[in-house]
Amino acid sequence: MNAPEENDPLDALLREQNTYVEDGGFTARVIKTLPRRRRAWLRPVLLLGATAIGSVLAVLWVPWGSLPALNLPALLSPNPQVLLPWALALAVVGSLIWSAVAALEWED
Repeated sequence: MNAPEENDPLDALLREQNTYVEDGGFTARVIKTLPRRRRAWLRPVLLLGATAIGSVLAVLWVPWGSLPALNLPALLSPNPQVLLPWALALAVVGSLIWSAVAALEWED
């Protein structure tokens, strides 16, 4: 396989000749006949609904009261009985935040 050239002559030619080619209104006619874009509202609604359901389930099912004490020496220790519950709680909260942000930032 050939190594890519740093100064590609075709790329340079296309950059130099960045002019519009007159098409007699063809592009405007095609754009005019295309169907209008619909707002995609279903996906954000589904994401927010799933986030709300996930939040309720997380509040009800995750044993928040039985998490080990959150102190620095315990978190720095290699003890999985301390680290694993906090890692799972962080994963639950992080995934809920991620889905909410994804739903609110959705663009068509």
